[in-house]
Amino acid sequence: MALHRTPAVRDSLLDHLTLRATQRAEYLADREAACAASTEAVVGLMDRLLTTDSVAVTLRREANNAALTGQRNARKADAGTDELWKRLAAHMVSVPEYEYERQRRVGARRGHSVDSTHPPTHLRCTCLLTGAPLPAAVVTDGERENRIAAELADARSKVARRIVREGFDG
Repeated sequence: MALHRTPAVRDSLLDHLTLRATQRAEYLADREAACAASTEAVVGLMDRLLTTDSVAVTLRREANNAALTGQRNARKADAGTDELWKRLAAHMVSVPEYEYERQRRVGARRGHSVDSTHPPTHLRCTCLLTGAPLPAAVVTDGERENRIAAELADARSKVARRIVREGFDG
């Protein structure tokens, strides 16, 4: 019996054989991200990854509210796209620091990682925080941030419209 001919087995073996290299690549990518954005920013992003369940609940609530108020039609959905992101941002700001600390402890205990190919998030943070903190190499000013926001506006609207119209199942 040739196991290598079964795609699922072959893929599983390939994942197993390349896991160490993949995880090392994640640590190196984290270091590069810290060089670009700063150590503090990358660790902060990893903290936010611990609260994805809360984000999912918030987006489901937004989609359900839109369904209940009849906002799933095209005109109403288009009108509310910016508001969706403002409410999500307000929700994220409202998450208290002690909740992030609790999520860090739970994540370390359970071995939270983005997926099976990533090292545990708490080890990635520890690795970044072990060295000297890196400042951001890429910085923006108000004008550049406005250009970036304008460039992403269409995608933001499309994603928000899809969430409002079709619901959120993520």
